[in-house]
Amino acid sequence: MNNNFVTLKSFEYELNCNCPERHPIYFSAGDILTIEEERRYVDGMGWYVLITINDEYNMFMFLEDIEHLRIKGTICAISDLDLRINYLRFKVNEALDTRDKEAFLIFSSELGKVMNLREGLVS
Repeated sequence: MNNNFVTLKSFEYELNCNCPERHPIYFSAGDILTIEEERRYVDGMGWYVLITINDEYNMFMFLEDIEHLRIKGTICAISDLDLRINYLRFKVNEALDTRDKEAFLIFSSELGKVMNLREGLVS
């Protein structure tokens, strides 16, 4: 299993706990989420995994929430960023070939964001 993810879009995450006060955690595009080995099972709720955010903070996150974020495209495995860039380049070229201005604008904008994100990880 890949254990390093990057947030592609900013989002707010509400911790599932039995706390009287709930405080959401805010993630920004470009944040690095590292899934650690430590896991906990909570009866009636399911599996939680320890994640490290930007090598600074630790928290437990519901495993199904991580999978949901990945499926929605909110987070992506760092190793998959290059694949995403190749796919978006293909879609930009395809839009150019078919002269689809709307698709070109959408895919070229997304490509620019992902490439900037990738460059930010390297530096």
